[in-house]
Amino acid sequence: MRGVPDIDRGGSRRPRLSIRWTIFGAFALMVLAGGTASVVLGYTLTSDAVIGEAQRRVEQDLHSAWALYDHHVENVQHTARFVSILRRTRDVLAGEANGAEVEDLRKRLEAIRQRAGLDWLTLVGPDGRAAMRTRPPYAAGDILWMDPVRRDAVLTGSAAGTVRMPGPALAIEGDDLARQAEIDVRPTPMASATVDRKLADGLVIEAAEAVLDDLGQPLGHVVGGVLLNRDRAIPDAIRDTVFLNELHEGRPLGTATIFLDDVRIATNVLDEDGTRAIGTRVSKAVEEVVLGKGMPYRDRAFVVNDWYLTAYDPLRDPDGHVVGILYVGILEAKFLGYRTRLIQSFVALTAAGMVVALLFALAMAWWLSRPLKRLIDAARRMAALDLNTRVETHGGVFKDVHTLNHAFNQMADNLDRESEALVRANTALQASNGDLKQLNQNYMDMLEFVTHELKSPLASCLFGIGSLKEGLIGAPNAEQSRVLDAVERNLEYLNEMILNYLNLSRIEKNQMRFEPRVLCFRKEVLDPTLDQVSRQVYAAGMFVAVDVPEEVEVHGDRDLLRIVLDNLLSNAVKYGRPNSTIRVWHEQMPDGTHRFRIQNEGKGFKPEDGDKLFRKFSRLDVAELRAKRGTGLGLFITRQIVERHGGRIWAESRENQWARFSFDLPGGDVVADGGGLS
Repeated sequence: MRGVPDIDRGGSRRPRLSIRWTIFGAFALMVLAGGTASVVLGYTLTSDAVIGEAQRRVEQDLHSAWALYDHHVENVQHTARFVSILRRTRDVLAGEANGAEVEDLRKRLEAIRQRAGLDWLTLVGPDGRAAMRTRPPYAAGDILWMDPVRRDAVLTGSAAGTVRMPGPALAIEGDDLARQAEIDVRPTPMASATVDRKLADGLVIEAAEAVLDDLGQPLGHVVGGVLLNRDRAIPDAIRDTVFLNELHEGRPLGTATIFLDDVRIATNVLDEDGTRAIGTRVSKAVEEVVLGKGMPYRDRAFVVNDWYLTAYDPLRDPDGHVVGILYVGILEAKFLGYRTRLIQSFVALTAAGMVVALLFALAMAWWLSRPLKRLIDAARRMAALDLNTRVETHGGVFKDVHTLNHAFNQMADNLDRESEALVRANTALQASNGDLKQLNQNYMDMLEFVTHELKSPLASCLFGIGSLKEGLIGAPNAEQSRVLDAVERNLEYLNEMILNYLNLSRIEKNQMRFEPRVLCFRKEVLDPTLDQVSRQVYAAGMFVAVDVPEEVEVHGDRDLLRIVLDNLLSNAVKYGRPNSTIRVWHEQMPDGTHRFRIQNEGKGFKPEDGDKLFRKFSRLDVAELRAKRGTGLGLFITRQIVERHGGRIWAESRENQWARFSFDLPGGDVVADGGGLS
């Protein structure tokens, strides 16, 4: 092989770098790029792994928090249910208890309320008035404020959940509950702008249970509840159970909070002065997601005075309205420290690996430069389609390079042979393709000619059979009518087959006319087609139920759409159960398209066979369907026509129950731009 001179014929300077240093530079660039990418990727993966794992832990902690919260709801509900089944409770609500018995029950219920940790426990009469309260001032006779829990209990007998209760309603339940609910709303960093205000409503866990007499008739209700404003039980239970009081740099690692709207009403998040941050507000970013959209929030967030990895869920009342938020979070600072230490270790290891890789690249460039240069030159000529290129295989130091040179020459020989064979095969393929096109054209021409020539005599036969059946040339007897019916069915089958083959020929030759316009679907397409298949429907003892509005307009070709409806309705009759109903209905889709469905009752087909029905000459291998004659072309033609209109068609079924064919068409103000028919 001719070598490359140091100085070319024009006297130009030779390249400044030898192949040795070029190889080394490429290796070095790859090492540096790989090392940099590794550091960036390592930083990203490490950060995602540490912070992501911490965030997943917070999400799991929120599940635990919900379990504790639901436990408190169940406690209130179980207490109310227990009181509702007491015999003395029934007697009091039925008016069958004397004064001493009423007072004894009140004391007993007050002890139950305190032992269960409830803030109120009230008996309500059938008229909705308080019959007994177990907390000073022990008010009675008033009509209870109707919240979603109490309303649902009246309707279903039992209800529990979280509701918002106004201050006056709390004051009636207990003289100090309204004061406990009052919270001054304070400005909070990262929150929305704060207007001076005092929160007077309370967020409560409430349960109501119906009290029934011996005959199961309602005597009233037991209503119990817990006020969450300033309550420490749930947030501290979450912290103690989930986070185990773990500290980070002297601060609690995990915190939990219950919000009413965007205000912290129960929390163990601490202010700068170490007190609970009651009255502070949730950050604006969280507020927009949880309160504004009613969706969970899972991300880092600023909580009062520091960044936390957080999980917020909306608290909803029984009506589904968002009344507050349940939150858990972990200090982000702890996990940022983990991430920093891991990244520093990773960067140090990567840098050491890059140094070793560069030294190895230098050594490899030295040893590989000369033989690789020859091979590179040969490869460049081969890339330029010089298939006569070969490399020298004698001499050299490296066995692998020697083997590579042999492999290169063998590859060149094979490419040379394959190139010649490919040229010959391509020439033969072009000739065969031309023959196949001509053969297919001849087949289609013959198919069109035969089917076209059969149409007229077949129509005459059908007309003659109809005349005989109607007695125009003498009334036939019963046996003659039976034979005429059989002949007519066979002629109709032949007519259907001829039409299908004629349409197939036009589709294959791209000669089917397509003249779309705005159509009144019911008047111009559906009703004429129903008239056309009415005799088949009547003969099968079927009934067609149509739910297609008169005003529906589509953009399409009237005659082609009639072919679609005729194929689908004929199939519905042919494969439907005798004396059943065929349903035809319309659906208006959000994007303006019209969806039409045709469903029959019958054997149906397997769901996975739905797409096979639309293949050319395809029929399902089912014994019940094999008994029905058909060409296997009707649904293929139907799909071609629907897709030409810019729509789609599909089949659904439930075996032994029904089969349904659905297709979409553009509305009257949409022009289909598909191809395939002309």
